Amino acid sequence: MISELRYYLALFWRRLPLFLLVFVLTSASGLFVAMTLPPIYRAQMRLIVESAQIPGDLAQSTVSIGAEEQLQLFETRLLTRDNLLDVANRLNVLPQQGAMNPDEIVAAMRASTKVQSSAGRNKATVMTLTFDSPRAAMTAQVLDEYLTFLLSEDAEYRAQRAGQTQQFFQQEVDRLAGELSQQSAKILEFKGKNADALPDALEYRRSLLLNLQDRIALIERDLSALREQKTRLEQIFEATGQVSASTGANLSPEEQKLAQLKSELADLESVYAPTSPKVVTLRNRITQLEANLAGAAGQGSAPADPARAVFDMQTAEIDGKIAQLEAERTRVQAQADATQAQIDATPANAIALEALERDYDNIQGQYNLAVDRLSKASTGERIETLSRGQRISVVEQPAVPSDPVKPNRKLIAALGVFLGLAAASGLVLMLDFLSGTIKRSADMVRGIGITPMVTIPYMTSDAERIRQRTVRLGLSFAIGIAIPVGLWLVHSYYMPFDQIAQKIAARIGIYI
Repeated sequence: MISELRYYLALFWRRLPLFLLVFVLTSASGLFVAMTLPPIYRAQMRLIVESAQIPGDLAQSTVSIGAEEQLQLFETRLLTRDNLLDVANRLNVLPQQGAMNPDEIVAAMRASTKVQSSAGRNKATVMTLTFDSPRAAMTAQVLDEYLTFLLSEDAEYRAQRAGQTQQFFQQEVDRLAGELSQQSAKILEFKGKNADALPDALEYRRSLLLNLQDRIALIERDLSALREQKTRLEQIFEATGQVSASTGANLSPEEQKLAQLKSELADLESVYAPTSPKVVTLRNRITQLEANLAGAAGQGSAPADPARAVFDMQTAEIDGKIAQLEAERTRVQAQADATQAQIDATPANAIALEALERDYDNIQGQYNLAVDRLSKASTGERIETLSRGQRISVVEQPAVPSDPVKPNRKLIAALGVFLGLAAASGLVLMLDFLSGTIKRSADMVRGIGITPMVTIPYMTSDAERIRQRTVRLGLSFAIGIAIPVGLWLVHSYYMPFDQIAQKIAARIGIYI
């Protein structure tokens, strides 16, 4: 065990210049990186999605979107290429931004921006935004721009959605109102064309038809009675030569006719108005007959056959009544036929009218629903206009940070020293392992399987030992001085290490 330790100490002593070269180079690089990396400041702001300020059972907003979904939507819009380029160009956010192309600027802005959202059941929905920059004031300025964008986007988005909803239902109300007017016009036109065959007057027309049919039956009975009376009159006259035993012997046929006409006139005036055509016609006939009687009395003439004259007068009267009743029957029958046709057409008209009214009721229902929804949409639009609905509010305003969050210089320096020790030790051991030469008896046993009885060490003189020690110490001293000085010259006269680090990070896709 002691021999092994002595061997490795001797090996380390022989490889001291190489060990120091790797160790100093790595450690110095780590120290320079830790010392020269620019400080990165981080500003933070927190947003919360507040619920509607007006209870939903009283008035509800028409913008129904989940809080988490809303934050994801705004995050996507915030990190769009156009928005990030606009913020970067207005504020000149990035160091050496003039030498970067738009893709590099967008990538750097996205790498410096961190967005985190937290939500859960019965928990508030919170969004946390951070921005990193070598300039402390710039972090707060960028977050102020982000905040302005998010708040304006929230107000515009919700107002636009509410306005679009209200506009949609307003268009629906106008459209359905037009359809109602058109359907009302169709119903009115249909009722106008079929006014005599509408279902609401069906019972009246049925009652009218029954009355007309009764009227026709009554006229038929009157006609039958008149025809029988005429037949009996003809039979009596042919058998006896007289009209009837009750015929007045002192009155002429014209006088009897005049009396009969006056009796009929009295009956008609009790039923019809004085201006009725029947009354006027009958009155004219009486006047004419009176004039004829007056003329005959003046001339002193008399009929040759009074019985025949009475018979002719009565048959003529019966024929006149029959003609009037037949005309009345024709008129009533025509009215009954028309009424029957209207009754027959009523079922089809009822079906057509029911279809029109059903369409009208459907449109009316849609119109009422659209009006109700328009009222709710108008209320929701008013809620969003006054910012009384769900909204994003600021919990933590962005502030200028006082201390950088990175780099951790102590950790980087310690890591550089540790890596230097590990790299130097590993290189020394690897070179010894890969050399393949026999340096001790254990190597002989392991290499060729021969165990030596005794080993004779290499004997060096004092001068040789001094010379070797001087060379090693000189090289070690030179390496310990030259490498730090060289790194300092590179940093001072060629390019600062922070810029070198930025270029290397940009090449591999990391922006600092």
